[in-house]
Amino acid sequence: METISSRVEREILEELEKISKKRGVDRSVIIREMLKEGIREFKLREALELLRERKITVWRAAEMADVTYREILDCLKQYNIPFPVTLEEIKSEIKEISGD
Repeated sequence: METISSRVEREILEELEKISKKRGVDRSVIIREMLKEGIREFKLREALELLRERKITVWRAAEMADVTYREILDCLKQYNIPFPVTLEEIKSEIKEISGD
């Protein structure tokens, strides 16, 4: 495990302290969990935005977000993003599935 440091506003530090006390764990544990969650959310948002712009396929979005195909479909529904249904997109999905 690597060590990093960062400056944060006092309010953020106070929130981290509250959460760590409430959970009974070290502040660094909370920071690692939040960083992990933040990275996951960032990847998901990025993939969904590219998908919304029809720049990538659903399969590629799932891969980028590091989630399953089913999970990305659930995200489409949750974020009200229509499933791409043009003929070209369907051909691209089939091509990705078959590995061609």
